[in-house]
Amino acid sequence: MAGCFGDTVFEAAPLSEFRHTNEPVLSAALTVDGSMSIVAEQGKVCLWDNKTNQLKFKCLVGDDAKHIELVGFSKDKSKYFISNRTSVHMFSATTGQLVGSWATGKNIARDIAVSADASTILIGYRSGEAQVINTQTSVSKLLKIHRLDINSVALSDDGTTALTGSSDKFAYVWTTNDGKITQRFKSTTRINHVAMNSNASIGFSIDSVDDRQFLDLKTAEERAELNIMANFIEFNDSLFINDDKWFLTGLPKSTLYLWRVADGQQLAEYKAAKLRLRSSVLAVAYDKNSKSIMTETSDGVLEVWPYEPPK
Repeated sequence: MAGCFGDTVFEAAPLSEFRHTNEPVLSAALTVDGSMSIVAEQGKVCLWDNKTNQLKFKCLVGDDAKHIELVGFSKDKSKYFISNRTSVHMFSATTGQLVGSWATGKNIARDIAVSADASTILIGYRSGEAQVINTQTSVSKLLKIHRLDINSVALSDDGTTALTGSSDKFAYVWTTNDGKITQRFKSTTRINHVAMNSNASIGFSIDSVDDRQFLDLKTAEERAELNIMANFIEFNDSLFINDDKWFLTGLPKSTLYLWRVADGQQLAEYKAAKLRLRSSVLAVAYDKNSKSIMTETSDGVLEVWPYEPPK
């Protein structure tokens, strides 16, 4: 009998912790650099300045703050959105004012992505359809992309290219202008999560069993696969960082993994604070100036982590 083991990964305790709420968190998001957080608990949604650990504005409460299960920021940090899966509200991160609202009709949103300047919103539906909304004109297009549920969506910075993963076992790259599919990637089972870098050249797709691949979105080739033996791994959030050399992922069970994109090698692993029986990493971020990683958990805890490349 022989055993094979991977390389040692970097592990460390958090550099700092700050608790945003004592209540269970339904959804959370971080800006790409971790400077702001959206934290949604039942009936209350708050925007936090993580540099000062202070609320930016008075928290949103009432009917509009109930059942908020999808939240996110634009990459330029100018806007953020919240959604109860049947409507989407977009706010200014500078003034806190509502700048737009859109209803999903009879469709139920599974995932939402926004372009870097918040000019485009992409919504994936259980029906296999995707809605592309121009937030400046409120013109929208409903496109039939997949045969079954769209479980995860990603959008290029300029809003022109989408990557969607579905229960039909396919991840599609397509143009948001007309819904034309440009690349197809087949998995063994339903695809639960996809991610894409800023210029839509590299993607990632993970299914419900053991396909977890970095994808070349230009040539439709597999670049690498995550080097991990575990089955049934799930990602709540992910981000290409460090000039697309690394891939940062937040998981259930309070776990955070860092991967090398070139070969899928795991570089680091962290364990976030766990204050309840079950706690998940809901959002991840990376501050390239301080070279630190940030996480927001379902316990409402913001943590900052160090990263040191393995020698």
